[in-house]
Amino acid sequence: MKPLLLLLTLATACAKPPELDDLGTLPTWHMMDQRGQAIGSDTLRGKPWVANFLFTSCPTSCPPLARATSRLQEHIRAWQPKDGAPLARLVSISVDPETDTPEHFTAWGKTYQNDPRLWALVTGPYEAMETLVVGGFMQPILRKDRQPGQPAPETPTPLDTAHSLKFVLVDGRGHLRGLYDQDDAALQKLNDDLRFLAEGQK
Repeated sequence: MKPLLLLLTLATACAKPPELDDLGTLPTWHMMDQRGQAIGSDTLRGKPWVANFLFTSCPTSCPPLARATSRLQEHIRAWQPKDGAPLARLVSISVDPETDTPEHFTAWGKTYQNDPRLWALVTGPYEAMETLVVGGFMQPILRKDRQPGQPAPETPTPLDTAHSLKFVLVDGRGHLRGLYDQDDAALQKLNDDLRFLAEGQK
């Protein structure tokens, strides 16, 4: 075997796959994206995806999260097929569904170069969203006007609402595989792990 080919073979053989945890399984869920199309556990099954949680009127923590999601979108665009369905998706779930209608989300998404093919902006009934985010993803939503056990609010989410700013990696079976921050190193790691899952690894 030629020396260069031997080195490449050894490098491939020694490459260590990412160590991804299994943090639990999401419940069945159904909502709507910015195009008014159904999205949920059924439509996303079979391919990995990344979730986060935000709302368009949030003036502080959500714009940086949206910019980080836009950067991640460009990372994953580089390894997607030019035609046909993408190998992975980004899914931003609104914690303010009273405000973030599909039409409102579409207009907001233009600020962050949202590509609906790769990055879904998701909205749905408040109670369904809260059950998914808190009970499924195990991420917090804390608003002063909302106490446990109360009926779902019918008013916009207050601007001082606290919510998770993490990215969550989900595999094609709906299993939670990791939590990631917004910095460039974390986004690169998330992109690498997402690609690993998209190429059929476990």
